[in-house]
Amino acid sequence: MDQQAKNSVIERVTLSEEGRLIYFLRQWIPNREDAKDIVQDVFYNLVLGFEEIKDMDKITSWLYSTARFKAIDFIRKKKPTPASDLTRPSNDEENENSIFDWLQEHIPAHQETELWQEEVYRILEYTLEMLPKEQQDAFALHELEGIPVAEIAKRQKVSVNTVLSRKRYAVIRLKKELQLLYNELND
Repeated sequence: MDQQAKNSVIERVTLSEEGRLIYFLRQWIPNREDAKDIVQDVFYNLVLGFEEIKDMDKITSWLYSTARFKAIDFIRKKKPTPASDLTRPSNDEENENSIFDWLQEHIPAHQETELWQEEVYRILEYTLEMLPKEQQDAFALHELEGIPVAEIAKRQKVSVNTVLSRKRYAVIRLKKELQLLYNELND
């Protein structure tokens, strides 16, 4: 992709997703200016890491995943916050399978946060591609894009339990792959 095409994609994505990302972050970051700063940082990372995004169809998932990691970092730097406070406020059944809770509890002590996040993102992207499409969608729509499970179920014309089950299988597989990375880094 040439520079002009790259700039065009980045501009289009920035215009279409900026407001949504701010809204998404406001779930955890009450101050709008802080949320806007994080979104700007996400777009800065997009410009820097654009070539690393293999599938342009997954750029939105990449943005939301990056925003969520940055929100976790922001909250952690502000004050100690239990990982359970970082999950989307919804019913317990939805949150019990959050991969982000697991990640928060498994950051290697000696590992730089940015490097850990890069590795985690690489593993998440690879593992998600290996999952059946239904599990990919359930995980990405709920965890990365913040869409409520009930809305996903309605869109896909399946029950809420089916979406939760698909997401659960995705999380189990992701945790297994991430545990291998975590063990490798702690050896």
